[in-house]
Amino acid sequence: MKTFLQTFLSQVPGIALGITGGVALTFATLESRVERMLDAKLDAQLARLLPLVQPRPAPASVVMQTQDSREELRLIREQLAVLATRQPLEAPAPPEPTEPGEEARPAPTPEQVEASRQSQQVLADAITRGRWTEADQQRFHQALRAGTRDEREAMERSLSLAINSGQLRPVPGDER
Repeated sequence: MKTFLQTFLSQVPGIALGITGGVALTFATLESRVERMLDAKLDAQLARLLPLVQPRPAPASVVMQTQDSREELRLIREQLAVLATRQPLEAPAPPEPTEPGEEARPAPTPEQVEASRQSQQVLADAITRGRWTEADQQRFHQALRAGTRDEREAMERSLSLAINSGQLRPVPGDER
């Protein structure tokens, strides 16, 4: 990638001939003039900015540990050690976040739970055989219709993954 200076300098000879009235300048002469001009501008900018920069003293250490703070740290460490050795309490699962305007989903019904179990069983049996038949597909989709939307999406992902990974081979018709 060309730098700005290289790009600028590659365009300058043609421009310079026009500006100087046709007096030919060598590339080296032109390059040195442009560099001097840019250096002068940079020096002028630096001279303007230097007065604005003031050296800052190193910050003084504000925190000084006293005997009391050391004692507090020791007590905190002891309490953390005791808490770390305890068995963790089972925290209730956080509720699923819902998007604005979307209501919380109700718990699945017993029929939906059974449909989910059936679809999982159909998929597991097919993976064991290594084949996905039309009968499997019909039973799978019939069970999925009765399940929840989330379960249906999860099972369809599992089916797709099994086929794409080669665990299942779709069999057209009722080939055995």
